[in-house]
Amino acid sequence: MIPPLLHQTWKTDHLPDRFAGYVESWQRHNPGWTRILWTDRMLLEFVAEHYPDFLSTFCSYRFGVRRADAARYLLLHHFGGIYADIDCRCVAPFDPIMDEERVVLCKEPPSHADRQATLRGLPYLVFNGTMASPPGHPFWPHVLAYLPGLAQAKETLDATGPCLLTSAQLSFPNQAGLVIHPSHLFTPLNSNGAREAGTTGRVELSIHDWAGTWWSPKPAGKWHDRLRLAFYKTRYRLERGEHLCETTARLSVDAAALTASAPRGDNLAILVPLRDAAQHIEPFLKAVGGLEHSKEKTKLVFCEGDSADDSWERLQAAVEPLRKEYRHIVLLQKQVGTRIDRSKRWKAKIQRARRAGIASVRNHLIDHGLDASDDWALWMDIDVWHFPADMVRRLVNTGGRIVTPNCVKVPGGPSFDLNAFVTLHPEKDYRYYRATRRGLYQPPANTVRRMHLSDVRHLERIDLHSVGGTMLLVDAALHRAGLRFPEIPYCDLIETEGFAALARDLGIIPLGLPKVEVLHVPW
Repeated sequence: MIPPLLHQTWKTDHLPDRFAGYVESWQRHNPGWTRILWTDRMLLEFVAEHYPDFLSTFCSYRFGVRRADAARYLLLHHFGGIYADIDCRCVAPFDPIMDEERVVLCKEPPSHADRQATLRGLPYLVFNGTMASPPGHPFWPHVLAYLPGLAQAKETLDATGPCLLTSAQLSFPNQAGLVIHPSHLFTPLNSNGAREAGTTGRVELSIHDWAGTWWSPKPAGKWHDRLRLAFYKTRYRLERGEHLCETTARLSVDAAALTASAPRGDNLAILVPLRDAAQHIEPFLKAVGGLEHSKEKTKLVFCEGDSADDSWERLQAAVEPLRKEYRHIVLLQKQVGTRIDRSKRWKAKIQRARRAGIASVRNHLIDHGLDASDDWALWMDIDVWHFPADMVRRLVNTGGRIVTPNCVKVPGGPSFDLNAFVTLHPEKDYRYYRATRRGLYQPPANTVRRMHLSDVRHLERIDLHSVGGTMLLVDAALHRAGLRFPEIPYCDLIETEGFAALARDLGIIPLGLPKVEVLHVPW
């Protein structure tokens, strides 16, 4: 059963006076309970003593709230009892749930799920501000297993908070060991302090007042923000340059293909652009040869161009012995004429020219490498060196028409392909226009405005706003219908990013698989 033990956390043992009434409410409604206020130092020592394997992850958290989140799960596993945020006030005795042998949780107010849960494909959010558990419950090690791979996630919601907890709850194999109440039980008020519909007259044990101990509401725009917006927007208009008309781009795609279902056939075309890749050709062919997908249904299509090494000659020699194994092998060349120092290829000022060239090569592969016999196009970078043998089946079985796995350099590490992302802050404020140069939106790699696949590794799948091309499965009919890679910006995006934006505008939502990893060479 759940022991009469209340866990609360704070940075130090000097609790601000504004929380005195909250503490008193728990003592008044639950006399005889033991209450422990865990400080940051106490939590550190607790984790070191009882969960030493987790200590490195615990210490790696950049924000104190993440340590507090993770620790609450460990406290409930080790001791059991009730965990309550310091801004949660008790409004009734907890006697009705103390005989439970299950973990007792409740959902967050439904209005909270409208944005955050929907963005991640979750049906709701589980509240982690008040929770109850018997000691030693197996649910908490299940939660703990998610934490190391998300230690550096952009959003605390995903690293340690309600989004992670929700994914863990949904994936827990013994759902009978949990009881998930509606929000009225522990948090009938939303973050605006309003009572959610359907909570009136229902059992309430505590109320969370959303005091903002770790977050602050977004401040209203100030005059200098409006001035900055006007300045950067003017600069944007002056230097935007040539760009695709959005209406024309959408009309260029055959509408009939957009309403079709995903292909039922197995004919696969693996499309590979390459440049200065001589050292990768033979290892790549060996890795592709390890795919479980039938070679008799697989076509290999390569397009080389602008190489300063002997990539073309090496490619020709390497594929010749394989021609009888595969359905077809096609070798193409396209020179785009760009000369870029690879060590400087990420510089913002060259991205428009660099990625326009890549888009041109991709479109050349579509025009000369795909035909009516192909059901699927699998884009692969030649320096992707390791992937599951059943990768094609995993991608196809999602039912999506545009699907990408999580490309990383280190297993379990941050995403390498930063062109696959979810947009968190779509508003076009001054920050948006400040990051848009020469008509191309290029926020910093660590921007909080985008969430990458490694940031949501607790999810099986997520709808994406953009995709990268390191590995990307596309219904070949979409390419044949005119869905191509923009060579000039579409909605301030180009190449794979512009491709995904156009696909979404046409009703085709790209799908990302955060847990399915492919490895890019680590240099």
